[in-house]
Amino acid sequence: MFNQESRTTFRTYVGELKPYIVISTFLFVLSMVAGYIGYGLSPDYSAGSLSGLEELAEMLQSLSAIEIMLLIFFNNAIKMLFAILLGPAFAIAPFAFLVINGFVLGVFAHIQIIENNLFFIIAGLTPHGIIEIPMLIISSAIGIKLGHETFRTITGKPANLTEEFTKGLRLFIYVLLPLILIAAIVETFITPLVIFLVSGI
Repeated sequence: MFNQESRTTFRTYVGELKPYIVISTFLFVLSMVAGYIGYGLSPDYSAGSLSGLEELAEMLQSLSAIEIMLLIFFNNAIKMLFAILLGPAFAIAPFAFLVINGFVLGVFAHIQIIENNLFFIIAGLTPHGIIEIPMLIISSAIGIKLGHETFRTITGKPANLTEEFTKGLRLFIYVLLPLILIAAIVETFITPLVIFLVSGI
């Protein structure tokens, strides 16, 4: 699979994705800042965005480490896959995916900094976040690119939605998916250790 031709194809496609990756990164960071500021302005309202995380945390308490890892992996993989699959519908889903995740992360970071400290939030997010967040951004960028291709198709401009969809899906399966698995392993087995070393919790 990963011969020279395949690697060249992936590099070319990632190059085509760069403008959409920039857009996705900007939107994610902007949403994260909005979440952080929003919690300061309206804690009760903003904290409501964490209900999904709280439900997931409760579910994880009764699971083994392997089950936790698999749940985190499938949860992230399915959400990122849907950001791609629903991208052709004018990129609404990937835009929403970025905004929601960025906002939630901003709220979560604000709460953790208040309740613990900056080092705690760095220890809790960095080990797996350096893998997971780029995958989130890239999967959303693929979805946004597909939405753009849909718009070009409708307006009669040169476009090949089927080809773009195939390239995006192949990148997800062969590159993003393994990295999402690695991020889930790190989040399950390494992040808690880093948090313990930093805070002793």
